[in-house]
Amino acid sequence: MSTTPPTTPATSSLPQAEPGPSVDDLARRWARELPDLDLGPFLVAGTLQRLALHVDRGFSAISRSYGMGTGDLRILLALRRSGPAYALSPTTLFRQLLVTSGAVSKQVDRLADLGMVERVADPAQLRGVLIRLLPRGREVADDAMRRISTSFCSLESLSEEDIASALAALSTLRRAMEGDSANEPE
Repeated sequence: MSTTPPTTPATSSLPQAEPGPSVDDLARRWARELPDLDLGPFLVAGTLQRLALHVDRGFSAISRSYGMGTGDLRILLALRRSGPAYALSPTTLFRQLLVTSGAVSKQVDRLADLGMVERVADPAQLRGVLIRLLPRGREVADDAMRRISTSFCSLESLSEEDIASALAALSTLRRAMEGDSANEPE
């Protein structure tokens, strides 16, 4: 078992998302208090949390630049990537976005008021409704996706090799975390 946390470029050079100690500093403090504890999982989870703050802030800034919340932009992006017809049922939206049906309903109301989506009858279901992307919503989704892909959280500065390595490591983490749902707190 590791008694001292390794200092890695991924955590030690990370800009501070919030004032306070770095993940490495917190791990060193825990290593002092519980020297027999392997702090590797703590370092991974702490670094992921810190990075998630950066991603959330970046996505929030993009959303605000269009005068909407992050949930609203996520709806537009989901509709845009759904392919021609650019329409999904509210149920499909809330399942894809991992939010409640009430949240989707409120977001769709706001987007409809902005002229970005509309509710239309679902031809496949008698009483079904689809949320369809309108041209203005498509413009916003396309522009936002271009911004995310070209200038988001300084990720555009990564080389193709760095991106491939990061995606491989994140895929490993995702499989480990999603396959270990038995250990999640209730």
